[in-house]
Amino acid sequence: MLDIAYLERVAHYFESGDCKFEFENGEEERRLLILDFLERLMELGETADELATKLIFKDAYATLLTEEGAAAAEAAEAAEKKEE
Repeated sequence: MLDIAYLERVAHYFESGDCKFEFENGEEERRLLILDFLERLMELGETADELATKLIFKDAYATLLTEEGAAAAEAAEAAEKKEE
């Protein structure tokens, strides 16, 4: 499912100017297809960002969901401020 080669081809399509050229010189149907693709890609980017944040910080986030975890985080933050 993780097709890095496809992502690299998409990146090249953008970076090379091919996408811009196709949009500027394409028929209306092709232009709409490009816009739909870009919109979907941006939505996926937002989803990927949210997921990455949850995956990276899941332990910290899970800890903050409990009263004890939140209290410990507040105490650690207070201790850091005292050290400064």
